[in-house]
Amino acid sequence: MLNIITPGIILYYVALSRECVLKMSNADDAAGYKISRYRARILDGPIVATMLWLAWPMILAEIITISYNLIDAYWLGKLGKEAFGAPTVSWPMIMLFHSVGFGLTSAGVAIISQYHGAGDRETAEKSAGMLMAFSLIVGSVLMALGIAASPLILSLIGIPEDIYPLAVSYSITIFAGEFITILGFTFTTIANSFGDTRTPTLYNAISAVTNIVLDPIMIFGLFGFPKLGVVGAALATIMSRSIVALAGIYYLFVKGFHGIKIRRKHLLIEKWWLKSIFRIGIPLSIQMSGNALGFTVMTSIVSRFGTVVVSAYGLAIRVIDIIQAFTWGLMRAVSIMIGQNIGAENYSRAREIAKLSLIFVFTALLAGSIPIYLWRTQLISFFIDDPEVIVVGSKLIEVFVWSIPFFGVFFIGNAIARGSGHTAAVTAIALIRLWILRIGLSIVFAFVAGMGYLGVWIAMAISNIGAGVLTVSWISRWTWLERVVQVQVKHPRVHRTL
Repeated sequence: MLNIITPGIILYYVALSRECVLKMSNADDAAGYKISRYRARILDGPIVATMLWLAWPMILAEIITISYNLIDAYWLGKLGKEAFGAPTVSWPMIMLFHSVGFGLTSAGVAIISQYHGAGDRETAEKSAGMLMAFSLIVGSVLMALGIAASPLILSLIGIPEDIYPLAVSYSITIFAGEFITILGFTFTTIANSFGDTRTPTLYNAISAVTNIVLDPIMIFGLFGFPKLGVVGAALATIMSRSIVALAGIYYLFVKGFHGIKIRRKHLLIEKWWLKSIFRIGIPLSIQMSGNALGFTVMTSIVSRFGTVVVSAYGLAIRVIDIIQAFTWGLMRAVSIMIGQNIGAENYSRAREIAKLSLIFVFTALLAGSIPIYLWRTQLISFFIDDPEVIVVGSKLIEVFVWSIPFFGVFFIGNAIARGSGHTAAVTAIALIRLWILRIGLSIVFAFVAGMGYLGVWIAMAISNIGAGVLTVSWISRWTWLERVVQVQVKHPRVHRTL
């Protein structure tokens, strides 16, 4: 109970003490919400260069985020395949809960970026405050539900008996810090909506370094700490993520951030805003929770083939995640650019952003897939030296890696949906991709056709290719070129030399 109440008290008193804090010297504030250099570049700069300028910090941030799992995997692998497998089988279920909060708070990208693009400072600031309050509520509820439901869900999945107790301990510990995770994600969302991809990356980097230091200490019991194993890995993750959450509270409530500062009155959630969040965010939550639930089912399917295949699946997915970090960064950059340009009613530029980003991401990911394919055995053997795991994991990468460029196209579709606020169509594509093409074909190939785990790997590749094709079809209809916010104040655009 204390875990739920304490963050609310912190937010309230930080906001209450806001009037006692000196206003920071900010050019945007002094001139009454001048167009920031971020906004000027997003609305008028060269498209590909601006996309990469926005994306590279987020690519770095995503690699940092992946490092949580990679570092955990490295150290837990030293304890054996049971400890190594615990996070692998737990994360789909954990992400099922994360996705509800992430989906709803992700709707803030469309709302805040479109108001910012239109020059409506007051509503952008108000939306940021309500998003922080809303995320705290959602995170606390998900924390309680996750702790209570973890043992039952993991049991229903059919986790191997030698992994199950460790998976339960790991999951419950992660859920104990759920509101911290959601608050950190919300700060990143707000910063990105204003075009700032660098500040949250800095704090994610500090968080990752902290995790690197804490992981072996907490797992193996160094320097007088107790040896906690998988629980230690989870605790290290929570403690590290709290850095980003606290940075968000400081910047948004105390120091001020790009001309905005959340006040106590902004924490009162208004009906119009809540309706917008649900209208945009519910499809995203359905997509993300559907994905997480689907991957939970996928874990159940993979678990039928034993611990070796489970470990290989986890290893191969982590290796593939490295190249997908690039896709995540570009996706977020494109969503910012789409959101602000649609908010400014610059529809022709939004259309061009969509075209160029599709071409760029497909080409780049195709090139990036080649080294992963060539060095797949070495990548897997770095984490674990079990010969059976190496063989099975290498086969997964061999089959799956060539579908990654199509997965990148699907990600760009998600970026356009999030930035524009038109999220229903991409949600439908995501559910088709996972539940029909991936899970459905996995069952058919693996069990009906008798192909075993190889059938699962093939279905995974087909699902990405199919999703990419459907995404291009939706984007080319241009039905998403319409803003979803009602702007009260319209400031003239200012063109600057970049």
